[in-house]
Amino acid sequence: MNPVASHALLKLLRRAENASGRSEDGRNIGLRFSSESLPAYSAIGTHAEKEACHGDLLLAERDGAISIEWDRRAGERNQILRVQLLDREALARHLGLVPRWDAVARAAQHLGPHLTEYPVLEEVLASWRRGAKVRGTGPEDVEAWRYAVAVVSHCRAQVATDVAVRRLSAQLTGDSKRVEQLSAPIDVLIQGEVAAPVRDPEDVFNELGLVKFPPTFLISGALQVRVGDQHVPIDAPYLGFPPSAITGFASCETVAVLLTVENLTTFHELVGQRQHMPAAVLLYTGGMPSPSWKRVYRLLLTSLPVEARVFHWGDIDAGGFRIADHLAACAGEVGRRVELHAMSPDVARLDSVSSRRALADAEVSMIEKLCARWNWDAPARWVSAHRIAVEQESLPASWP
Repeated sequence: MNPVASHALLKLLRRAENASGRSEDGRNIGLRFSSESLPAYSAIGTHAEKEACHGDLLLAERDGAISIEWDRRAGERNQILRVQLLDREALARHLGLVPRWDAVARAAQHLGPHLTEYPVLEEVLASWRRGAKVRGTGPEDVEAWRYAVAVVSHCRAQVATDVAVRRLSAQLTGDSKRVEQLSAPIDVLIQGEVAAPVRDPEDVFNELGLVKFPPTFLISGALQVRVGDQHVPIDAPYLGFPPSAITGFASCETVAVLLTVENLTTFHELVGQRQHMPAAVLLYTGGMPSPSWKRVYRLLLTSLPVEARVFHWGDIDAGGFRIADHLAACAGEVGRRVELHAMSPDVARLDSVSSRRALADAEVSMIEKLCARWNWDAPARWVSAHRIAVEQESLPASWP
């Protein structure tokens, strides 16, 4: 097809698709062949090329897709003033394309059975109808979303058991690495919002318990870990256990403080200071804690004295507060409250901090919502006032 004719017909189809996305009937969709609206037509340099363009548009008219308005002053069929869309379906067929309204309708058929469990899919379909991508995907990527739904549903059914990501991927998709390419749709399904801040794939998979290998539960403190029928004292700076091996904790009567930290560097720095905090216990979450990690965390919380205080320290960003939100929910299940440590720092301490960035509006909104849920007033005020993200490792290690 002549490139100018093809360009004009594609512009008409896109306008029809946009009208469909706004639930409009698509009447009065047209395109002027002026130098402003279609400069490629005005730039045609030869009679033969113009004739080829006109011939292809006449074929579209013959198929009932468009009507052509000719400039009578320029002679018989020598200059086009405007083309008018007559039948959007006929135009799509003439171009040999699947129009957006059909692609989204097909996607809706595939995703329809999952709308009740994952209402965010309504937002996904609405975005596609408008012609907007969702995390880089369009209706042609519906299979990826179906796989993402299957992954999330499977993992949630496992409760507190970790799932080998490549084994699950092979079972669900026939490709052992396919699921690792689905972090974007999985993240949207978990967060329940199309506009939610994008997270690191590792945090997304950790939240579901999708692992390449079992996580290690790193703990430091004056207590004993029950592994089966054995009580293992933590007489080293710290010990690591597979979460599945831990059945409980003992000798926790003297614990006054439990602190969880998001990042490994900070964990090691605080371990080095623990001689000054003999009544404290320190845990490393490994970023977003997995379901198996959270099971052990709840066991530890129920073993602590009633008067012991529970703290968390993580990055000051949307991901960091989501981790804190998960820990607070775990604590709430066993009647505990999580306080935040060092997540509303003295601004003067940040002057030399280079690892910081501006928080997007969506991140600020999410953080404010999570803080309101758990009455973390000081961090909420800090984020609202300063609107910057700060990595935990850029701040000096400190105990509550």
